[in-house]
Amino acid sequence: GLFVMDSEEIDRITQGVEPLSDFYPKRLTDAHPDLKAAYQFGRNYFDTSAALRRFLSSPFIKEIWPEEWRKSLDLFFLVREMRFISEMSGSNWLADLDLYLRHSRLRAPVLAVQNSVEFRLALAEKFSERSHSVPAEASPDLIAGALARRDFPAAIQLLETEKDRGFSNINDFFLLTYLYCLNGNVEKAEALASAGAGSIQKDWFVDWLWGELQAQFGFHPPG
Repeated sequence: GLFVMDSEEIDRITQGVEPLSDFYPKRLTDAHPDLKAAYQFGRNYFDTSAALRRFLSSPFIKEIWPEEWRKSLDLFFLVREMRFISEMSGSNWLADLDLYLRHSRLRAPVLAVQNSVEFRLALAEKFSERSHSVPAEASPDLIAGALARRDFPAAIQLLETEKDRGFSNINDFFLLTYLYCLNGNVEKAEALASAGAGSIQKDWFVDWLWGELQAQFGFHPPG
């Protein structure tokens, strides 16, 4: 998922650009970047179909990439595009997570949706091992780790602990509701949603989530 361009494209976009050197340390400048322009520039290289086409037509890739690996790349390039869009302009985090969990075995994007990485997870696991209970500080990363392993019962157990403490993040409420459904416990999802209905502010996300859970799992929204 790290392929962006090959040498021919690098030559094309850098044509006429002077090389960086220690003699000109400010050539990149300290000015704030034009984020809109940067997004538009990067978007062209992260578009799934265009990026996949460049990847497969690259002479370098044709030389080193086995033929049998070229038939199942669409999902990886799609995930990369989704992460780029999410990081640059935001996205529906739970829709992204649902795709990663149900249609891939990838770990990194699952951790990313939960604002975690492997290093943070390793620290949280070590911290938790030294404690007799799950520390609140480690819980978000441990939940992310359980999701990355597709260990939904473990993630549910951790989220139920957060529920008993009192959710500090409303997204954990939505995540637990979703995981109940995904794990076949629709009744628990409905009970949780009904119990929290009074404190949930209805917006597009809630409407989307209730609709998705209803369509996918037969969930009955509260009210």
